[in-house]
Amino acid sequence: MYEVGTQLASVFLAEGWAEPAAEVGAVAAVCPAPSRTAALVLVVDDETRGRRFTTRLLTGKGYETEEAGDGREAIVRLCEHSPDLVLLDLYMPFMDGWQFRAEQQRLPDRRLADIPVLLVTGADVTIDHAATLRAVGLVQKPFYPERLLDAVRKALPS
Repeated sequence: MYEVGTQLASVFLAEGWAEPAAEVGAVAAVCPAPSRTAALVLVVDDETRGRRFTTRLLTGKGYETEEAGDGREAIVRLCEHSPDLVLLDLYMPFMDGWQFRAEQQRLPDRRLADIPVLLVTGADVTIDHAATLRAVGLVQKPFYPERLLDAVRKALPS
């Protein structure tokens, strides 16, 4: 196990050359507490490497994750798993982020329609776009892992 800087670690994780390590003294990775249930985050991104990097980053911090490669698949995963948060890229094939968000908000089950969405995109998007989509926040790609984790913590319902 080696300790490296954030940028180098990001590259190693994104390339699949490394895996997140449990924090020193963390027993939860070995023996999770039975009373604690981790938040479930749905990661929606058509870029496989970015999606897997984000998934590894989140699972390394104790979150449960589900993945989807486009908006259509994300709607299915949303209905199957009822996540606590959706991390959403905007530009994807088949159904993009805007279409996904519109479809999500039309779902008859208000619990699913109201699941918060955090935009994680390389698109030239402003906070105004995030407000239009009623997203709880915006993280521009490429991102520093700690910035994404902070945004996820803030976006998750208490």
